Amino acid sequence: MRTLEQACTPRRSVFDRSQDDTVWNIDNLPEIDANAFFAENYVTTGMRQLLTEAFKRLDGTSSGASGTFLLSQSMGGGKTHNLIALALLAKFPSIRKQVMADIYDPGALGKVRVVTFSGRKTHTPLGIWGEIAGQLGKREAFSDFYTPLSPPGDDDWVRLLSGEPVLLLLDELPPYFEAAQAKEIGATTLDVITTTALANLFVAVSSGKLPNACVVITDLSARAYGRGSEAVAQSLQNLALEANRSVTRIDPVRLASDEIYHILRTRLFESLPDKADIEAVADGYRQALDDARKMDLTAESADALRAQVATAYPFHPAIRDLFARFRENPGYQQTRALIRIMRNVVADMWGSGVARRAYLVGAHDVNLIHPEISSEIRTINSTLDNAIAHDIVTDSGSAVAQQIDDAGGHDARDAATLLFLSSLSQAISPTLGLSRSEVVGYLAAPDRTIATLRGALDALQGQAWYLHATQAGSLLFKNTENLIAKLETYARVNDTERESEIRKRLEDLFAPQTKAVYGRVDVLPALDQVAPNPDYVTLVVFRPGPNAVADITGFFNEQQWKNRLLFLTSDGARYSRVLERASYLRAAGAIIAELRSANTRDDDPQLVEARKIEDREQSSFYQACREAFTNLHYPSNKGLSSTPLDPKFVGNKFEAEAVIQQRLEDVGKYTTDISADGSFPNRVANILWPQESREVRWAEIKRNAAQNSRWTWHHPRALDDLRDEMVRRDTWRAHADGWIERGPFKPDPTNVSVQPLLRIAESGKATLRVKGLRGDIVYWAEDGPVSTSSPRLDGGEITTDAIRVQFLCVDSTGNAETGEPYVWTNDVGVKWDRFERDGAVWVELRAYPRGDIAYTIDGGSVETSGTPYSEPFALPAGKLVTLQARAVADGVTSPTLSVSIDTKGEEQFRVDPNRPAIWKKRHKRDATGETYDFLKIAEKYQALVGGASLAVATNAHWADVRLDEGTALAPETVRTLIAAFQDVVPGGSVTLETSRLTFSNGRDLEDMANDLREPLKATEVEQR
Repeated sequence: MRTLEQACTPRRSVFDRSQDDTVWNIDNLPEIDANAFFAENYVTTGMRQLLTEAFKRLDGTSSGASGTFLLSQSMGGGKTHNLIALALLAKFPSIRKQVMADIYDPGALGKVRVVTFSGRKTHTPLGIWGEIAGQLGKREAFSDFYTPLSPPGDDDWVRLLSGEPVLLLLDELPPYFEAAQAKEIGATTLDVITTTALANLFVAVSSGKLPNACVVITDLSARAYGRGSEAVAQSLQNLALEANRSVTRIDPVRLASDEIYHILRTRLFESLPDKADIEAVADGYRQALDDARKMDLTAESADALRAQVATAYPFHPAIRDLFARFRENPGYQQTRALIRIMRNVVADMWGSGVARRAYLVGAHDVNLIHPEISSEIRTINSTLDNAIAHDIVTDSGSAVAQQIDDAGGHDARDAATLLFLSSLSQAISPTLGLSRSEVVGYLAAPDRTIATLRGALDALQGQAWYLHATQAGSLLFKNTENLIAKLETYARVNDTERESEIRKRLEDLFAPQTKAVYGRVDVLPALDQVAPNPDYVTLVVFRPGPNAVADITGFFNEQQWKNRLLFLTSDGARYSRVLERASYLRAAGAIIAELRSANTRDDDPQLVEARKIEDREQSSFYQACREAFTNLHYPSNKGLSSTPLDPKFVGNKFEAEAVIQQRLEDVGKYTTDISADGSFPNRVANILWPQESREVRWAEIKRNAAQNSRWTWHHPRALDDLRDEMVRRDTWRAHADGWIERGPFKPDPTNVSVQPLLRIAESGKATLRVKGLRGDIVYWAEDGPVSTSSPRLDGGEITTDAIRVQFLCVDSTGNAETGEPYVWTNDVGVKWDRFERDGAVWVELRAYPRGDIAYTIDGGSVETSGTPYSEPFALPAGKLVTLQARAVADGVTSPTLSVSIDTKGEEQFRVDPNRPAIWKKRHKRDATGETYDFLKIAEKYQALVGGASLAVATNAHWADVRLDEGTALAPETVRTLIAAFQDVVPGGSVTLETSRLTFSNGRDLEDMANDLREPLKATEVEQR
């Protein structure tokens, strides 16, 4: 197996530094040695397409084609090189056959007229069209377009270019357009006129009138040149749109293909070994990588590497893979730059002797301190100079990689060089860095001790300042230092602010969430800044020190609200450790803030690593706090007592309230026994309630709780909740102005509970369920006073049409005093009927159960202008009358009846769709399915069910409930009641009867009546 020096011969031009910067442009055609040019030329697929299509056009065999070609590639991508190749072949028929033998035979085509224009030539007094006409020797043909400058039309171009074959090459137009944009021509600028002129040229060439004319232009994107204003970009875009109508696009070089290896071989080497030598080298690399796989150093495929080496020889496949990563960087000239870099790499390898031992030109052979190479690298990415100087290579040999390799070898420097090249991309969402497996895969080679690579990578990662690891484990260089070094620096600078960090962290740590124990936390305050509040406990995290306990004790003794203070502190022996760890924690936070201010993404590996550092520093900080803040000091009957606190941190989390509450429960200062059924009421009575008084202001109870150190802490709502519950149980009673009285109380007098079960609107009769309270005998009287001489109630129910019924309950045992009579009041209503007599419409009114009626028929108020009703009356004929009426019986007034009556014809009852409505009609459903269907319809129209009688029954068992008309239930609530009854009476049939349905608007009432197919009657509908 032969080394590079044994097997390959570089061209002499590789070692000629004067050729490093030789960049031909199309204006240099007369100076270019065509034979020398094509000796180092490789015909790419794009060049083959260009030569074929262009010469077909020039010899007239494809006159119907567009005739305009666009070479589309970023700067340095081979566009100008292709133009020069085409121009030379057009001008010199003698070399065509040799170069184009296997491409295309243009036949007897002679020397072609070649016109070139480079956009670098920005001084064109006669415009581009004048330059083109001048090169053709026909400058006067466009004389009409010079003063002032104006664009030739397509016919003008046809007249200029007609005749012999002509090739027009337009290169690098964006710089020209940038200059032209600043030159005003009348009301416009030169770039706009030039756009029109060239657009007309493209039209002329594609029109079929110039069958042997060909135009080739290069990329019209200003971005390819890294320059140009919006106006220039717009002009170029307009020109591109014109060109795209007829242009044929060609990519000069396919950078992602093997063409790049062919170009490099042709440009840099005069001779290469035969296939057998190349296969031997490929086999050697496969074996080396296979050995590395067996040592579990890499997962790369040995067979794939062999195939790639055979194709890329004498270059390592890593070159294309790594250089492709940064080919979109601004200013990088792609093919041109790669040729320059590899020319210098090859010259350096042969000059330094590396070619004597190497078998391939590798990416790691890029010598980053070689002047020409380092200059090229800076044009690719100039932000990593510090990484090169500190971590990879310097002239003095002091870089980290060189120091690692000092004992012999070059593993660290080779690995660092690969990682550096993988870190150069500045594209959007670039691929950056290499995994350890990839580094080993790229460096595995014959005669290399691959086992030492692991140690070199470990040392490099542990010592390099600018080497970073991604979340996926890849390594890459950045222009920022390692976070650990930055942490040390930031921790030193921020020492003076460490107490501020402690305060912020402990405020977050002890911030009350449930507020069950304390409602506020003051961290490291001056004691004169602490203001106890009687409504909650304040936790004071006091600065540890030898006098801390004495200080807080003196402060405590002077306070009014002693039972609202809780202290956490210690003697200060370990507080210095808290200060130290706070410095590092603050530094970690500063690093994260810096990354976020730079809009670093959350999943960025550096930010991920910074968060890991912050987590680690938080753990250290909280552990230091645990050792420094060790004692709780709480109020007791002895003054200020203390108990040790041992907080447990899990995952940097500390449930402060829960830990403190548990510790206070252990020493009896906090209780969860706050039920009205436990000892809590007695403790309130014994400790907080003034012993000499049964009545006390509730505010005084709470004030005593805040002042009395004997009082045990509890949830802050416990006292108010106890008061509410004790009042509900009638153990305590609430009075005006916040006074509370505690029992036992004198027994209440007797009373009566009256429940209306049923009321018939037509008669005003009501069925009442009557129950005596704290007594066993009930007397009752209709429309008059009740006494023990009145009739006694038997059976618990009565039916009456009286306006008022009075009830009196008596306790025959004498234990309860006889209370005041209970008066039940009936409802009074008005009903009306319409009838006709002698051709007139008459109205009859009736009060139920009775009453005096007043009415109006002119829309006036019944209260102020009502007419007493005595007998039926006739309504005015031929008009719409509004009847309003109401009844009064024994001081009870009915709702006002309001109805519109059309005396021109039949009664026209109308429901106001926008006003609330009550449907006073009984609805009865005697089967389970019917009941559920009715409730479904009622729910659809959001009707509330009033006066419901619900039952679930079998032959042997039943359960029912009857509700008054004033209790209106949603259908869903009724279904809930049904479900409960069905649990009690399984399999029972469900029946439902209602006396009224209430609607939020009349429209829903009408819709439900239609759904039920039931007519609405004026006497059954009430709207207010």
